[in-house]
Amino acid sequence: MTAALELRNVSKRYGGAIALSEVNFDVESGEVHGLIGENGAGKSTMMKLLAGVFNDYDGEMLLRGQAARLASPADAQAKDIDMVHQELSTFAHLTVAENLFGRKLPSRAGVVDWGRMRREAQEHLHQLGLDIDASRPMGELSVGSQQLVEIARVIFSGADIIILDEPTSALSAPETRRLFEFVANLKRQGKTLIFVSHFLEDVLEVSDRVTVLKNSRKVQTLAAKDATKHQLIELMIGSDARILQRTYEQGKRLDERRDETRREVSVAVRNLGKRGAFADVSFDVHAGEIVGLFGFMGAGQNPLAACLFGADKPDAGTISLAGKPVTLKNTSMARDAGIAYVPENRRNSLALRQEIFKNITLAHLGTLLRGMLNRRAELAVANDLSVQVGLRPAGRPLMEVGSLSGGNQQKVVLAKWLTRLPKVLILNEPTRGMDVGAKEDVIRIVKSLREKGVAVLVLSTEPETILNLADRVTVLKRGAVAKEFASGRIEKADLLDAA
Repeated sequence: MTAALELRNVSKRYGGAIALSEVNFDVESGEVHGLIGENGAGKSTMMKLLAGVFNDYDGEMLLRGQAARLASPADAQAKDIDMVHQELSTFAHLTVAENLFGRKLPSRAGVVDWGRMRREAQEHLHQLGLDIDASRPMGELSVGSQQLVEIARVIFSGADIIILDEPTSALSAPETRRLFEFVANLKRQGKTLIFVSHFLEDVLEVSDRVTVLKNSRKVQTLAAKDATKHQLIELMIGSDARILQRTYEQGKRLDERRDETRREVSVAVRNLGKRGAFADVSFDVHAGEIVGLFGFMGAGQNPLAACLFGADKPDAGTISLAGKPVTLKNTSMARDAGIAYVPENRRNSLALRQEIFKNITLAHLGTLLRGMLNRRAELAVANDLSVQVGLRPAGRPLMEVGSLSGGNQQKVVLAKWLTRLPKVLILNEPTRGMDVGAKEDVIRIVKSLREKGVAVLVLSTEPETILNLADRVTVLKRGAVAKEFASGRIEKADLLDAA
């Protein structure tokens, strides 16, 4: 088959740091090609290069056999290459049809032809095998359906080569299955896809070939049908593979060693409800315990977390801290009460253009510095916490947070809340979009906080994250508690079935 896109001996530097080193890569026409590697392995740089974001690199790119150097994302799109980002760029208040057409709305005599737009959008969705009403607002669709519409938009704009960045990271199991069927359909239509993901099972299922990056270099390209998950882990992380294999375990025995009768209930939730989001939710989290809250997207985790951190107000029920009912009017009140919150989107907790040390000290700056800024004191605290959370690169507190990989940005968010040890730590999707090494680091940090007596609540749509962390598990389904697991062995299938 003809290579749709090829890189030959491509290298890219950021200042003195090597992001890609003599990488050779090709994707054939009509192929689904998986791309994997740890955070910092070079995947993001390679995607941006293929999408036209970077053109200052050494080496050569061939597009359909011809030498090419993409000047910009617009140039890439003009050459039928486009990228669907992990953070979707859809407009919730506009219809599906308006999102598909973007700025190129069909018009007649300078007036938008709304009827034609809806008809053509519906026809395009039908051709792609998508049963989605083009007249519905995007905000009414599930995250999975929005993901499919975003891919449809890219195809509608003329793209033949499509880069999918972590396309299943926010999807439930049924939505992931639907996406896989859609990808298979696109492949049959001759589209070329590069599938970038940390979910190795997904990569193996959907890809024809898989390329592994490690330390800015290509390690190997192999046929997906001949590869195993353990083999990919070994190629990604080498000698640590046996230790980190547990990140992908399918089950565990829940921790029964903790005597709940002797530990304080740090947070008690009773019959909590928020109209249209969740109802009658009750659970306890003891000091020195990790409770997992599992559910598919839209099960109610996000609005529940917002109420627990004072960002929203519940309509019913109570929240108690150390046995005393509290009304959390805002996030400052929650923070002062000893509650820390790491949100689903880590970027919402970071000032990406600011230095690492400023981000780390921000949450408790007033208490830490007693009203007077002291750069030396901030740097000292930031350095200590950077070591504690295993931040990479180490000893670089003056780096901008935006230049770090996603996994290391998450470590900065955790470090920010460790400047003063919280009584309750709420983690929303703490390992989403991370490689196995970064996930293991975060899991280590969270377990160390449990040993220090912190009450930890982990909310996640990833069964593996729950299985790795939780002493007890509560499953949410459509805003209600579906099942609780407090003892015995629990399997991934149990969580999926309950959800």
